[in-house]
Order: sequence, then C-alpha cells, then structure tokens
Amino acid sequence: MPPQENAGQPGDAAPLRDAASQGEKDALDRCVRQCLDGDINRFEEIVRICEPKIRAVLAAMIPDSDKVPDLTQEAFVITYRRLSSYQPGTNFLAWIRTIARNVAQNERRRWYRQQDMQQNCQAEAERRIAENIDRFVESLPEETLESLRHCVGRLGGRTRSLVEGYYFEGCPVKTLSDALKLSATAAKVALHRGRQALGKCLQGKGAS
Repeated sequence: MPPQENAGQPGDAAPLRDAASQGEKDALDRCVRQCLDGDINRFEEIVRICEPKIRAVLAAMIPDSDKVPDLTQEAFVITYRRLSSYQPGTNFLAWIRTIARNVAQNERRRWYRQQDMQQNCQAEAERRIAENIDRFVESLPEETLESLRHCVGRLGGRTRSLVEGYYFEGCPVKTLSDALKLSATAAKVALHRGRQALGKCLQGKGAS
C-alpha cells in the first residue's frame, strides 16, 4: 500500500483550526458592531455561536447542573447590557467566557453559603435535641431511668453505639460515624431510628 502523503503531519490541521477560529472571531465582531449600530437582532447570532461554549464553562464550574440553563440566560443578559464595553478586534469569546466565569463563581458562592446555612441549622437543631434529652433524663425518676437503660440496651449494635455516644457521651456525629465506618448521613438516619425505637420501648413500659 503506497504511503499516504501528508497523513497526520504536524501542523496540517492547525491552519484550518486557526482559520475557523479567526472566521468565528470576525463574525462575532461584525455582530457586535451591528448590535451597537442598532440591529439588535444580530445578538441572536452571538447567542448561537457562543451558547455551547458558555454552557460548557458553567457546567464545569457550578455544583448544580440543573442551574446551567438559567445561568446561561443570565450570562447573555449581562453580555447584552455590557456589549458597548467590548472592544472589537480583541477576542469576544474570551470576553464573554469571563462573564460566564463570574456568573458561575457567584453561583458557587451562593450554593456554598446555602450549604453552610443548612449545616448550621441542622447542627443547632441537633444541639437543642441533645439539650432536651439531657433535661429529660435528669428529670426522670429512678425507675424510668432504669427502663431507659433497658431500652437503650435493646438497640442494635451500631444504633446503640450511636445513641449512647451522641446523647449520653456528647460525641459529635462525625466522630461516631468515622469510628463506626458509616457515612454522616447513615449515622443521622440511624440516630433518628434509634430515637423512635426508644420512644416506642418506653411507651411499652408505661414511661411518659
């Protein structure tokens, strides 16, 4: 079989890519100028060319992929409002990707703040539950305390360790879950089920 001339030679495809890239840059610059001259319909061409790239930037940066469509629209709204600040002849794609990155960073900050708030609320709820249980235990008569100890003893191995460690020894959920080789979520579910089991057990013994 005769050798294929120029097949796979370095640099063969590069001029094509560069030409396509330059043609895209020129097309975008024309659209920007036409938009700034009053032909706002040309912005649709800007969206057509840039949308896949903007979506890719956002999808790579934000924690919640469901937000990509809304954030893409937000990026283009900002782009339209700031169009007059772009300098034709530079690099429109780089310029609009910077806008997209800023939108993504704002969304990341918002998402992490929300996660922190949820964790803080959960931690506060767990602290109050623990305080209520402490007060409850301190107020119990001796016979009911004995019933509680018996009910705790009837819990399954890991659930018993979690309940005793969290409510009676004051260990954080993270410490207990690591020691028991459980995820934090699984540990919290087990604690919830343990509380339910204790309540049913105490009711069965006539404790109130």
